[in-house]
Amino acid sequence: MSDLETVIFKTREELVTSAAEMIYDKISSPSSPKDSFHLAITGGNVGTMVLRSLSTLTKGLDLADLHIWWVDERFVPRDSPDRNELQARDAWLIYSGIPEHNIHPFPASSGQSIEEAASSFARTIEKIQPKYDLALLGMGEDGHVASLFPGSNPTLVGDWVAIETNSPKPPPQRLSLTFDALNGSKEVIFLVSGAEKSQAVSEVMNETRRLPAGNVSGVYKTTWLLDEDAASGIISS
Repeated sequence: MSDLETVIFKTREELVTSAAEMIYDKISSPSSPKDSFHLAITGGNVGTMVLRSLSTLTKGLDLADLHIWWVDERFVPRDSPDRNELQARDAWLIYSGIPEHNIHPFPASSGQSIEEAASSFARTIEKIQPKYDLALLGMGEDGHVASLFPGSNPTLVGDWVAIETNSPKPPPQRLSLTFDALNGSKEVIFLVSGAEKSQAVSEVMNETRRLPAGNVSGVYKTTWLLDEDAASGIISS
């Protein structure tokens, strides 16, 4: 069974700093000097803040063996500010020295349907068969994780890729890793901040309602990093 740890920080800023330091420690000390490290990253405000902090921490670090994946992506043009890829590149990747062939974004909507894009990416990811060493995840107010929403029935393309065409949050079309892909990660770190998410945190932690975020855990370890606002429901209980 996966080890579970919950860490509560006074502020969002403390959460971001600690998360970046945790990730830095893992990507700078692989289990073997010859090992590649596969990191799946999330979008959102907190996720992007963590990547920006990583940009400072990893300055000068050799990241030639680091592979970057995304847990989900909005199906919009590649230059859209809504894309998690663009936000991650601006926050960290363009400064990181990570080889471009080690960066594996979901496809953009340029001239293809979401079904065509999902099939193409599924073939790519199935060829590589990445074993995610670490997946960074956020959680929405409704308890969604990646682009896997409560009550939704996404179309699965193989074992790795899910298509969501009716997201309750805009934009409606999204590509996501599946539950099976996320749960294959060696370690999972949730990054959750804000009082608006406290109810979902409480429901996940107390298993009072089966939310998508409650269906994800790392093979070896799952860590929830919360600020006091997000944790207010479990602190008071």
